[in-house]
Amino acid sequence: MAITIYLSLVFLVVYLIGLAIRRWRFVHDRNLMARESRGGGRVVARVDELQPGAVKKFWLICQKYRLDGILINHGGSFYAYVNRCRHMPTPLDFVRDEFFSDDGCHLQCYTHGALYDFASGVCVAGPCKGESLYRLPVRVDGADVLVGCPDGDLRPMGE
Repeated sequence: MAITIYLSLVFLVVYLIGLAIRRWRFVHDRNLMARESRGGGRVVARVDELQPGAVKKFWLICQKYRLDGILINHGGSFYAYVNRCRHMPTPLDFVRDEFFSDDGCHLQCYTHGALYDFASGVCVAGPCKGESLYRLPVRVDGADVLVGCPDGDLRPMGE
C-alpha cells in the first residue's frame, strides 16, 4: 500500500514538473514572438529567402494557442496556413517534411493524400473535399513577410 502512495506522489510531481516546463516554454515563445512582431504580424521570412515553390514552417502564439504554420511562395505570391489537415488533426508533412503533391500542383497531406489548392487552401481531392485549410493573414512589408493571427475562435486550430 505504501509503495502505491509513493509512486502516485512521484507521478504527480513529474506531471506537475511537465506542466511547469510547458507553461515556461509557452511564455518564452510568446515573448519571443512579441520581439519578432510588428504591425500585427510576426516576421516569418525575408522575401528573397523564400523562392517560388518553397515552403517554410513556423509557429505563432495566438490567444492561448501555439499554432504551427506553413508559409508558401507560389509563383511570387505568399500564402500561410495552419499546418494541420482538415480531415484529421495531423500536420500535412506528417513524416517526410514534404508538402507538395508529386506533380507540384497542390499541397498534399502525407497522412492520407488529401490535395489542397495553394491560393485558396480548399481541399480539391481526398476525404476532406470542399473543406479549407485554416488561413493565416500574410503581409509583405518591405523585404519581410509577416504572418498574423486569425480573428475569431481558434479552438478548432489549436486543440
